[in-house]
Amino acid sequence: MNKWLLTFLSICTFTSSSFATEERAHERVVASGIIRCAYAISPPALVKDPNSGTLSGLDYDLWNIIGTELGLKIEWTEEVGWGNFTEGLKTGRYDAFCSEIWPDPNRVKFVSLTKPILYSFLNTYVRADDHRFDGNLEKINSSLVTIPAIEGDVSVTMAQNRFPESKILSLPQTSTVSDMFMAVMSKKADVIFLDQALFQSLNANNKGALVQLKGVPASFTFASYYGVNSGETQLRDMIDIALQTLIDDGRLEKLAHKYSADYKVPRKNY
Repeated sequence: MNKWLLTFLSICTFTSSSFATEERAHERVVASGIIRCAYAISPPALVKDPNSGTLSGLDYDLWNIIGTELGLKIEWTEEVGWGNFTEGLKTGRYDAFCSEIWPDPNRVKFVSLTKPILYSFLNTYVRADDHRFDGNLEKINSSLVTIPAIEGDVSVTMAQNRFPESKILSLPQTSTVSDMFMAVMSKKADVIFLDQALFQSLNANNKGALVQLKGVPASFTFASYYGVNSGETQLRDMIDIALQTLIDDGRLEKLAHKYSADYKVPRKNY
């Protein structure tokens, strides 16, 4: 068999395999009637009771409504890290990542994102006794400043792009936002960027430990998305239609404001 034919057959085999993989999650979901969700803890969007393991929060409620809209059961299969959730999507351990994620150019090479769910304005938070950066975000851009970030997560590119001179405290892929928060509290890092709802939830038991940086605008603005494996367009489209229905009839806004008045939802289609 000549080299050309071998190459042709290899391409055909790869293409056939790729199409099979592309349809696998959608076909599995339709056949089983279940969407298997991976998730990461991020209060108040997703909260896990440390004793019972019971989940609650905006993402939990929203996905159960999405399931009802689609006539599917939502199964909360696996808790994962912000830096490594793409691996389970690739290998089929679960069908969707059901915690909100902010877009990252490196991440979207491996994930198909749904339509936006919420918009977040991230403020800068520091220890209450740290006034080095008051009124001037640019003072954060210094080799004397450390920013916590989770390996493989958008928090890394946020820090690198916005404050390239700063040091990064690199946390493991399985770390949570709470770990980043504690890094600032314990003086291992200096600043953290959070939306108001997330900050209020994390700061509930540590009132006054961290405060919003004074005299500066929001540091970042992001849309939040859910994710499925790269190429799973049919599954993504199903979820998008359910989300758009909830946006247009006002249910998403009502649900979001149940958890925080600061949540900003997408505009209706009409």
